[in-house]
Amino acid sequence: MVDFRFDIRPLFPEPIIKVTSNLLPHTFRGDRRQCLDATSKMSEIIDRLGQLSATSQGLNKPVTTAQRLRMCDTQTIYLLADTEAGHNGAVAGLLKVGTKDLYLFDETGKSRKVENAPSILDFYVHETRQRAGLGKRLFETMLREEQWSPVKCSVDRPSEKLLGFLKKHYGLKNIIPQANNFVLYQGFFGGGSGTPSANGNGNLDAPSPHHTGNNGLHITNSPNTQLFGATYLGEDSNRRRGSQQQSASTTALLQQQITQISPSGRYGAPRPSCSMAEIIHAGSSKNGKGGGSSAESNRIK
Repeated sequence: MVDFRFDIRPLFPEPIIKVTSNLLPHTFRGDRRQCLDATSKMSEIIDRLGQLSATSQGLNKPVTTAQRLRMCDTQTIYLLADTEAGHNGAVAGLLKVGTKDLYLFDETGKSRKVENAPSILDFYVHETRQRAGLGKRLFETMLREEQWSPVKCSVDRPSEKLLGFLKKHYGLKNIIPQANNFVLYQGFFGGGSGTPSANGNGNLDAPSPHHTGNNGLHITNSPNTQLFGATYLGEDSNRRRGSQQQSASTTALLQQQITQISPSGRYGAPRPSCSMAEIIHAGSSKNGKGGGSSAESNRIK
């Protein structure tokens, strides 16, 4: 377990506490001075446990820090402590959860945008206290507080230990393949509880790269479908694509003609009246008038 130089027992009136962006235990009561002292100690606890979790998973840097929690109001950290261990007590586990807006594939391979998806972001129990039921106790407390169901949770970059934990305690093993780092299980999008797939081998078949739309055309599925629209395949789609390209070319040509006829900006301003061409033109007109006057004068004489 993780020991600290200070007494953690005032911060853990209960074995499991939860901490949000204010960096205070949900059970905290105290004045301003006590508040500053508590946030300082909680920051040290979170940073230490986050670093141990990253080391256990082989990550280059921790995904859980006090600074990140302070800047995010959609995440919650659950901490498990043993106040009887040692003189100051010790912290045994950490579980960070939150909600995220995600683009995900469902069981049929269709892309969906899921807003405020429940997410397991970091889970760690100290090596000396694993296989003692503490992880299950911490996880069950989180589910009860958040009112979540295990099958409805997405898991960010789960370790092999976490995948084994979810399989052992909640029977989650049928994974829905995703294009991102999140892991989902069958039943996440529906009302099921993660039962084995119809093929009977307990493995989910890979999603089809395309499906057939209502108009009979094959539409590709990807996380970009909702952003940029569907991609159509087949002869009908080729004719559709050709007509769209022709329409785009006609529109571009018309815009170019309009630009040439009606310039805008500084190129659309009238030219100054003192241009060199007008000066030359004025001089030529003056010389012509003078010659005509002389000839007329000779005729009068």
